[in-house]
Amino acid sequence: MGAVLVHIDLDGDRPHPSSLSALAAGRAVASSWGGTLYAALVIHDPTDRGSTDSTGQISHSHVPGVETVRAALARGGADKVVVAVTDAPIAAVWAAVGSAWQGVLDHLRPRLVLFGADAPSAGELGPRTGARIGARLLVRARAVGLDHVELRDRDGGYIRASDGGAAVVLIGATKPTTVGDDDIDIVVLAMPGGGDPRIEIAGSVPTDGQGVIVAIDEVSAGDPQILSAANRLAGLLGAPLVKSSATPLAPELCVSIGTPTLDLAGASSLIRLGHPKTGGKHVDGELSGLAATALGELVKALEEG
Repeated sequence: MGAVLVHIDLDGDRPHPSSLSALAAGRAVASSWGGTLYAALVIHDPTDRGSTDSTGQISHSHVPGVETVRAALARGGADKVVVAVTDAPIAAVWAAVGSAWQGVLDHLRPRLVLFGADAPSAGELGPRTGARIGARLLVRARAVGLDHVELRDRDGGYIRASDGGAAVVLIGATKPTTVGDDDIDIVVLAMPGGGDPRIEIAGSVPTDGQGVIVAIDEVSAGDPQILSAANRLAGLLGAPLVKSSATPLAPELCVSIGTPTLDLAGASSLIRLGHPKTGGKHVDGELSGLAATALGELVKALEEG
C-alpha cells in the first residue's frame, strides 16, 4: 500500500488547525488501509542551498524551530514527519514552494495526498499536486465517526484501498485526534533551486520606511510646491518618496500623490491624494480635488496633530 501524505501549513510556529483536521482524516485512512502516514511541511532557510538532485537530499541536520511542530504532528497521528527545506520565502503559491513540495512528492510517491480545505495552501497546491501525480482531485471528504473517513469523488463514487491510481483530497472539518507520542522519525530534505527566480512574492522583500511609502507622479514631482509638501509628508511618515518607476511591490501603506503608476500587492493599503477618479476596489482612503490642495491639508493636519 502506498503512502498517505498530509500537507501541513503553518500558523506561526504551529500546524494550521485545518491541516490538523486533515491529519486526523489521514490517520483514519492510513490505519484502514494499512499504510504509513506522513506529515510534510516546507520550511524556509535562506542559508540552505540544497543539492543538485531533483528528488532532494536526505539530511540529518537539525532544523531550528521544527521540534514543536514535530511534537504536534506526532500527537496528531503522523507516523513520520518530512521537512523540505528551501531557500525561497514561504508563500501559499506554487512559484514559491512548488519546487520543494515536488521534491516531497518525488521522494514519497504517495498514493493519497490530503490538504486541509481551509488551509492557506489548499487552493493552489491541491490542484497542482493532483496534476503533478496524475491524480483525481476529490472535492468532498467527510468524517464518519471518529475513526473513519468517507472519501468520494465528484461523481459520488468512493475511493478505496484497492482502487488503482492516486488521489488528492481537500478534507473538510474533522475532529483532531491525539494519538501516539512525541517520539517519531523526522526526515529533512534539503531542496535545490528554491522558488522561481522570475517571480517575486509579494511581501517577501522588506521595504524602506517601515513598510510605508509616498509615491508621486512625474507631473506632481515637477511642481516645486507639491514636491516640497510631498517631502514634508514623507518626513512626517518616516517614509521614502518614490516615483512611479521605483515603487516597491508590497509596502504596508502607500500614499499616492497624483496618478503614479503603481503595482501594489493586494495586502497593501492605498491612500490617494489628488486623483481625478474617486473610489475604487483597492482604495482605502482618499482626498479628492487638486493634488496640491489635498496634500497641503494632510501635511497641515499631521503637523498640527
